Amino acid sequence: MASYSFSLANTFGALEIGVSVAIFLFGVVTVQTYTYFRRFPDDRLYFKALVGTLWTLELGHTIIIMYELYRTTIVLFGIPSDTLPQPALGGLIIIGTFIASLTQMFFCHRIFTILPAPLRLIGPATALVAAVRCGLVVYTGTVAIRATSYVAFVLKMHSWVLVLLALAAVIDTVIAAAMVGFLLTARERSLSRTTRLVDRLIGFTLRTGLLTSIAAVAVIICYKVMPYNFIFLAVYTSFSKLYTSSLVSGFNSRASLRETRSGSADVLNRTDGPARFPFPAQGTVSLPYTSNNAIAVEMKTTTEFRSDDTSDGPGYRGGKR
Repeated sequence: MASYSFSLANTFGALEIGVSVAIFLFGVVTVQTYTYFRRFPDDRLYFKALVGTLWTLELGHTIIIMYELYRTTIVLFGIPSDTLPQPALGGLIIIGTFIASLTQMFFCHRIFTILPAPLRLIGPATALVAAVRCGLVVYTGTVAIRATSYVAFVLKMHSWVLVLLALAAVIDTVIAAAMVGFLLTARERSLSRTTRLVDRLIGFTLRTGLLTSIAAVAVIICYKVMPYNFIFLAVYTSFSKLYTSSLVSGFNSRASLRETRSGSADVLNRTDGPARFPFPAQGTVSLPYTSNNAIAVEMKTTTEFRSDDTSDGPGYRGGKR
């Protein structure tokens, strides 16, 4: 394992930068949550409870990192960093894994809903892996709480933490790949007028799914190269907020997707049931949405009748007024 050295920059400085970014992201999540409840007051109780729970966990997560920043830089200032216990690190790890696991399991449920058999089994299998990982991370968090110092925790759990971080990246990649694969299949079968909508869904899935995967890889690199300073911790403080932001922004994007028009296609948001697969007869195409129920694209024809004689105005009726 790499040797370690502490400085003001890679300990207190890194922690202050990481906490500042995390607080900013919490503000973004708060705005997204407010927007969701304002735009979708009649949404399903399950969705509203999920968003409310995630925001509450994010609030606790933010309070913990602010407390740890104050404790480390003010209360315990001047004490050598390698002897500092970090009990808040354990709370940070535990709450963070609850947030990530809730988000991952929600997307796994959507995979089970929209994919055909036997591919739909990817959802439950991935959810099971996410649940097992959640339990293992909770155990890791308890070890961090009881550790005598941050260095002691790293010495004991270094390889274990790397495995759990890599597993998070794998789960996110599998979810994103399953969603994109289904959307590509939908694109091939959809009408040309609905291609624009499918392309938007693919782009959204890639942005949200791969963003958390890239963040997980960044945390792995920092922890592998610099395991003993606080740079890893600074990056990790913002990790969970990316999960919440991706989910809530997905809910909110329904408003823009609903306005998407291509030719005579009307985009209708459905909240009353799961997506349909395979596609029904030509003229109606059901498409998945990564963070809500299906998006149905229905072709409609409108026939308009107009009178040729309109010169006498709306009061004209067969020559009489």
